[in-house]
Amino acid sequence: MALSIIKANPMREKVVWEGEDYLRVSEFFYDTIQGEGITAGCPAAFLRLQGCTLNCSYCDTTSIWKSGGEYTFDELFELMEQARLIEKLANGQHLVITGGSPLIQQEKLVRFLTEFKRLYAFKPFIEIENECVLLPLHELTVLVNIWNNSPKLCNSGNAWFRRYNLEVIKHMVPKHGAWFKFVVSTKEDWYEIEKDFKPYMNPDQIILMPQGATRKELESNKEFVVNLAIENNVRYCSREQVVLWDDKIGV
Repeated sequence: MALSIIKANPMREKVVWEGEDYLRVSEFFYDTIQGEGITAGCPAAFLRLQGCTLNCSYCDTTSIWKSGGEYTFDELFELMEQARLIEKLANGQHLVITGGSPLIQQEKLVRFLTEFKRLYAFKPFIEIENECVLLPLHELTVLVNIWNNSPKLCNSGNAWFRRYNLEVIKHMVPKHGAWFKFVVSTKEDWYEIEKDFKPYMNPDQIILMPQGATRKELESNKEFVVNLAIENNVRYCSREQVVLWDDKIGV
């Protein structure tokens, strides 16, 4: 089971002084695995930032990313040192920056990662979760190893103009380490991918993932999505955190 540096929903009051660099953090935990995408199964730490551009109907972290508090860079580094997370990252544990939508805070995130590199003389293997709505800064792009892009379909319940940004999609396609993970539960979802997304990306970048925030939901969808992926010659991934821990948070 994962260990927490910052627990979900900490009800933390604002303690940042004017001029201090900080991130709005919902939770921060480590000694777990990446459960989704091309690096599924890799040891990982998750830094979940507060806030999102969207509000998906099936989101399993809504109650988490809507809460949180401001943590200065110095506080975060101290907490990481106390947990010996710096050593773990140096030894290969991935740093997965997720949300919500981490790109809402991308200017601060660039400064945080740059300061980390200055202090500890290395850069962790960094993954970023991205809903393909906000254009990433070049300064952030050069720090990221894997982009876990997850454009939202109609099944997310978000309005088209909020969830679909073709400029960002086209910008992300040629990035090194860029993948596009779609939450799927029906044949209509694939038709939407085929019409609105597939023409702009490489088929081997596409990953289909069954919708499901619980083991029961995942089980009911996965066989259909596996067959859909095989039929259309694209990748499939499960949600290993749900397989292992069901709907628990902070894992």
